[in-house]
Amino acid sequence: MSVDAVSWPARAYRFWLHEIKLLLPPTIYFFFTFNLIVFTTNMLTRSYFIALTHFLTATALALLVGKAVLVADKFRAIHRFQHAPLIKPILYKTLFYGLVVMLFRVVEQLIHFSFSHDGFRVALDHAVDAFAWRRFAAIQIWLFTCFLLYVAVLEISRALGPGKLRQLMFGPR
Repeated sequence: MSVDAVSWPARAYRFWLHEIKLLLPPTIYFFFTFNLIVFTTNMLTRSYFIALTHFLTATALALLVGKAVLVADKFRAIHRFQHAPLIKPILYKTLFYGLVVMLFRVVEQLIHFSFSHDGFRVALDHAVDAFAWRRFAAIQIWLFTCFLLYVAVLEISRALGPGKLRQLMFGPR
């Protein structure tokens, strides 16, 4: 059967399945890390119950970050230091992903404000007035830290070769 004989729905399904397989690892990782951050923050503030809004916010942010990773991986610039010592691609990709996620977060907030206010200009003015720099900086520091760990493991796994990290972690020594 030739490639041309495959139906459009079958090709669309294969594309969708491929994208989901790429989206799952970062989304699952960030789902657990963000919810761990929310849980520990609640413990520190003595809010021991799990607030549904915090859980949903962390989950939505994990989906956003997973999609941002998927989008960032499509840029050629992300693979700039592919053959350099591991520290270079790890730091470069961490900064790259961090900037992409920051851009996604800013655009998402502007869209949110523009729907809840009378147009984009009013929303922009309101967003600037309501902007909490400390909260934004704290979230960016956590995102940077989480990305640093994620990218380090990803790059070490790529350097070792397919399946080698899994064998080192879960196989016989």
